[in-house]
Amino acid sequence: MLHRGSIVLLALAASLLATVSGALAFDESMYPNLKGEWRRVPVAGLKGQPSYDSTKSEGLAQQAPLTPEYQAVLESGLAEMAAGGHGNNPTVTCLPPGMPRAMLPYESMEIIIEPEATHIAIEFMGQLRRIYTDGRDWPRNLAPAYLGTSIGHWEDADEAGRFRTLVVETRGLKGPRTFDGSIPLHQDNETIIKERISADKADADVLHNQITTIDHALTRPWTVTRSYRRTRPAIWFEYPCGENNEHVFIGKENYYLSADGDLMPARKGQAPPDLRNFDPPR
Repeated sequence: MLHRGSIVLLALAASLLATVSGALAFDESMYPNLKGEWRRVPVAGLKGQPSYDSTKSEGLAQQAPLTPEYQAVLESGLAEMAAGGHGNNPTVTCLPPGMPRAMLPYESMEIIIEPEATHIAIEFMGQLRRIYTDGRDWPRNLAPAYLGTSIGHWEDADEAGRFRTLVVETRGLKGPRTFDGSIPLHQDNETIIKERISADKADADVLHNQITTIDHALTRPWTVTRSYRRTRPAIWFEYPCGENNEHVFIGKENYYLSADGDLMPARKGQAPPDLRNFDPPR
C-alpha cells in the first residue's frame, strides 16, 4: 500500500506531466507567423480614409446596403457633420468603436496566437479581442460588449499541415456602434460578424480580413475585405482617448473646449447650453 505522502507526490507528478503535455501539444509551427505590428493598408487617391470599404471613399460613396430607415439616419448624420457636429459617430465621447469598426484599424494592432485563443490587441482605445479557438459552444447568455464574443477555428492547411486561415464569428454586441465614422448599425445590436483572416500567399507581410456583417440595418449581408501590412520592428504607443478630447456634450448638443478651456460652439448659429441649474449672472 502506498504511503499517503507518496500518493500526493504521484498526483502532483501526473498534474505536471499533463501541463507539460498540453504545452507540447501546441506546435507553433503549425500556425502562420503573425508576429509584429500590423497597420491598415490605405488606398491611394481615395478621400476619407479610413473608410469602411477601403476601395471606396467615405460617406454616401460607400454605397452601404442600408434599409431606407437607416439610409435616412446616415444622411442625417452626414448633414450634421457638414454643419460642424459629430453626426452618428459615438467615439467622440471616447466610447470604443467595437466591431466591426475596430478591425479597420485606426492605429496598429498585434496578433498573439495561443493554444486556446487568438488575441488581437488594438492600439486605438486599448481594445483587446479574444477569439476563442478551444472548441467551446456559444454560451446561453452573452454579456453584451462593444467587441462582442468571438469564437473561431483554424482551417485551410497547406501541404505541410500549417494552417492559413482563422475563421471567426462574433455575436453579443452592444452599441452605439458604426461601421466607420458615419455609417450606422441597427440599434437592436443583434449584429453577427463573420471573418476570414489569412496571410497573403505571395507576401507574408500582408494580411487580409474578409468581413461579413449581418445586421438589421442592412438589406443584405455586407462583405468587405480589409488588408493590413506588417511593420518591423514594432513600436507601440499608448492611446488614452480622454486626454486632449475637446468634445463636450450637454444634453444632445456637442460643444468644443478652446485651448484656453472656454466653451465654444461646434457649428455656426449653435445655441448656448441651458443654464437653468446655475445661478444667473450678477
